[in-house]
Amino acid sequence: MTIIFKKIFLSSRRVRSELAIAFGLILLVVLVFLGYLLPGASSWFETKTFLHIILVIVFFILILGFTIIVQMLESVIKMSRDAQMIAEGDLNREIEFSREDEIGQLGAALNRMTLRMKENVEELKSFSKMSETINLEINKRILILSNLMQISNLIAQNAELMQVAEMAIDKCLSLGAMTLAVFIFKDQDNGDYSVHCISGRNSPQLLDQGIKNLRIKLGEGFLGKTILKKEVVVIDQTSSLSEEMKEFLRQFSLRNAVIIPIILKGNVHGLLLSGNEEESFRCSSAERELLELIAKQIAIAKGNELLNRGIEKLEVTDRLTGLFNGPYVRNYLNEEIKKSVNFKTACSFVLLTIDRFKEYHESFGHIEAENILAKMGSLIKANISSSDKAARFTDHEFAIVLSGKNKRQAIDVAETIRQKIADSFSDEQDTGKRLTCRVAVTENPIDGVRAQDLILKAEQILKKDK
Repeated sequence: MTIIFKKIFLSSRRVRSELAIAFGLILLVVLVFLGYLLPGASSWFETKTFLHIILVIVFFILILGFTIIVQMLESVIKMSRDAQMIAEGDLNREIEFSREDEIGQLGAALNRMTLRMKENVEELKSFSKMSETINLEINKRILILSNLMQISNLIAQNAELMQVAEMAIDKCLSLGAMTLAVFIFKDQDNGDYSVHCISGRNSPQLLDQGIKNLRIKLGEGFLGKTILKKEVVVIDQTSSLSEEMKEFLRQFSLRNAVIIPIILKGNVHGLLLSGNEEESFRCSSAERELLELIAKQIAIAKGNELLNRGIEKLEVTDRLTGLFNGPYVRNYLNEEIKKSVNFKTACSFVLLTIDRFKEYHESFGHIEAENILAKMGSLIKANISSSDKAARFTDHEFAIVLSGKNKRQAIDVAETIRQKIADSFSDEQDTGKRLTCRVAVTENPIDGVRAQDLILKAEQILKKDK
């Protein structure tokens, strides 16, 4: 009956029409009762005429009116419950509706809004996962940078090569997917290459097999040819393996490997070898970049070792003043400039000359002149830090290399020394003995990118101030 009623009376599909019909039917019932209360309006409303028919009609009309209202209210209540569950987080719930009026349109609109909310939530989840991945990558990069800084600090402290290599190997194993790390260095006596430092999962087994007795000759075997090529070699699941590669992997118990040459001044002084035993492994660009950076740091440490060995073979001190001599400080300044470029730090050079020293020498003799130079050396040494290097540069000139100090800081040091020297001779009775000095300060790269550039610039400044 309800379906027939809807088809006949509610074809407008508008809530306003449905409400009008419902309240119209109820109003009709009220009018009927008013007719009975006010007899005489019609013969139908006489007290006993058609009473049973009127009651049936009134009852039927009331049922239809209330049915319309109840259907609307039930739809609204059900929609309200579904909307509340959606608001509580059940985005998979869909509002069911069979009406084609405004209530049905509202249900359809709520379903569309829920679908958009669900899509937005999924999108937010996707962004959240992406952000988590980015954060992990950032944290990994920060950790890599921190570890590289630790290696750099060790190099800056002029630590032994093997000490730096051991730390570098630990960083190789801790930051990536590698399970074995090896440093191979060149023997300066015979030119062969051998394993000097090894660590990782299979290192005890390889040491027992005598891996440190392995001798690699330039151009022979896979590693010897790799040294000759001076190129990075990556062996992973994408590589086509030659027989020499297979033999190399078997020798080091590896499936994958990255081999980085340690190059210093165009010469290969060793190899950084890192690898693992994973079956399906592909070396990422980030892992390769990290290994290359570590290899560059080891190249710097190797350069320090070679420099220190060279220094040990030279007479580096000036007998009279106890300071370093000119050749040493020139070489040292050159190396410090290279370090400042690699580590993005400052390096300054100070040149100090004694005013009227020739006249002093001629007036008071050779012994007095030597005493003055020795006193100057002591004053300079007392006013520099342990990381700075001072030298008797020429006959009556002194030089100071200030590592890690910029030009402003170097000027402060130079002015302090100049004033100390002036004060120490100011009380001399003989005005000819009241010595002073002039200073010139230069910095890399402002005044030059080589030691010779800084020295030449300082000499020009002193001549200009004369």
